[in-house]
Amino acid sequence: MESKNTVQQRALRIIKGTATFEDRFVPEHEKLMQLIDILRSMGCAIGFTTGVWDLFHLGHPEYIHRGKEEVAKLYPDADHVIMVVGVDSDAFTKQRKGPKRPIVPQEERLKVLGHIRSVDVLTLQYEADQLFKVVKHDVRVISESTKDLPLLEMIQQQCAHIVNLPPQAETSTTARIRQLTLDGAASTLLRVEQVLVSALQGVRDEIEK
Repeated sequence: MESKNTVQQRALRIIKGTATFEDRFVPEHEKLMQLIDILRSMGCAIGFTTGVWDLFHLGHPEYIHRGKEEVAKLYPDADHVIMVVGVDSDAFTKQRKGPKRPIVPQEERLKVLGHIRSVDVLTLQYEADQLFKVVKHDVRVISESTKDLPLLEMIQQQCAHIVNLPPQAETSTTARIRQLTLDGAASTLLRVEQVLVSALQGVRDEIEK
């Protein structure tokens, strides 16, 4: 476990916006709890959301940014608003979404999220409903499009407020994967058709000789 002074220095860098990715990514949940306790003691309001964040699209950063704005509205007197973002691990994503997911591995998904200004702290989720019990937060940000959330009453036991946002883009990861699959199938069918046409033409040429 890091010393309290070390965690305080990390927390200060996060608040000031000078933190490195290594400062902001906390995969060990005990260290995460320690960091959040320090941030709360510094007058921070804590927002929290989690997801797979696979095949990143515009709706993802818009959702996080909008969620952080809602936390700020709920806690206008907070010295700072900290947005903690959970990322489903590769193994957990396969369990939730099937063996072909995620499309993008967790290391890359974490790095992409690390470039978003609204993301202050990143961590990994290894099993269902794990993080909202670990992360001591004031506001849970959820999406209306998420189908496997625990009961809202259960979420409410862990935080003071729930912000339920509509999808922030017309597309979704599932829709993109579906379209890529359809496009791939159409391309394959076109190639098969071209081969068959060529083969049939060859047969006609042989008959006409």
